[in-house]
Amino acid sequence: MKLLFDSLDALFVELRDRKVEIVRVSPAVEIEKRVRTAGVPHLVSRVLVTAALDEQGWAEWRHWVGQAVVDMTRPEVEMPAWLRTKQDRALGEVSRRVDEAGFFIREGIVTHDRGVMDTFRL
Repeated sequence: MKLLFDSLDALFVELRDRKVEIVRVSPAVEIEKRVRTAGVPHLVSRVLVTAALDEQGWAEWRHWVGQAVVDMTRPEVEMPAWLRTKQDRALGEVSRRVDEAGFFIREGIVTHDRGVMDTFRL
């Protein structure tokens, strides 16, 4: 079971109540091609904060960083420099807040065994 939070502070309260000490912070990149994007592929950047709650559950908060239209004329997908800079700043800020809240930070994400999320850097 996944618990999603609207704010990082609300996630912190839940984690403190459950005596969780380790939090994972990771950039996440996804290519979206849906009705919302009118079928045009968009590269979407987020920062994910996740933590295991027990054997079956985890908590998650997502910070939307930005998005850019994918350049379909190129053979490989490349993240625009402005979006990479914005993602790096957001990752730093979120990591700082997690650290200042007193949690140990690990890289990666916690997800269901069938969950898939790309956290690679383009």
